Amino acid sequence: MTFNQKAQDFILTNIFLYIFAMAVWSFWSYFAFVGLEKMDWQGSLLYLPHGIRVLCICFFGLKSLPALIAAEITGPLFINPEQYFGVWSIASIGSIASVVIARNLVDWSQENVVGTIVKPINNNNYRKIVLVIVISGLLNAILANFIITLLDTSILLDPVVILRFFIGDVLGACVVILFLSVTFTSLKLNKLYSPHKD
Repeated sequence: MTFNQKAQDFILTNIFLYIFAMAVWSFWSYFAFVGLEKMDWQGSLLYLPHGIRVLCICFFGLKSLPALIAAEITGPLFINPEQYFGVWSIASIGSIASVVIARNLVDWSQENVVGTIVKPINNNNYRKIVLVIVISGLLNAILANFIITLLDTSILLDPVVILRFFIGDVLGACVVILFLSVTFTSLKLNKLYSPHKD
């Protein structure tokens, strides 16, 4: 593969991932906050954008970072442009970092922990993805809330909010992955989709 082909692949992949991430952001923000006069964070109990983070990092690795960062910064503008800028953008970068750390931790445990219960794992089975979802959900709940309270002293670190972030990330990611799994399985059964074979 030449440099031009790699560059084209990188750009097209990030454009596709960004469009997909923004579609999920738009869908989630509409159903999470429609009809609400003030933000009471009901939508954080089923946080679909975390599923995009997990899928992008698990399947595309660090190559997907430009699309993820762009979506994390522009996606919240659909919800509340005045509130979701500054501190929240920095916390979103921490959220992406939590998925990268979780994936690297799962990969490291596979190689270095003798008798690990998660062997063998690859990106084609769900065990790795589920582990990354749970670990990144926990890391994100702690890291994002810590960043927010560190940079905005008016917000206090609340264990209930941390728990809600964790539950929302895990449930949201599971819903996105389940939806895509059912969609691609249906397409494959109806012969509308055929995965590439080497």
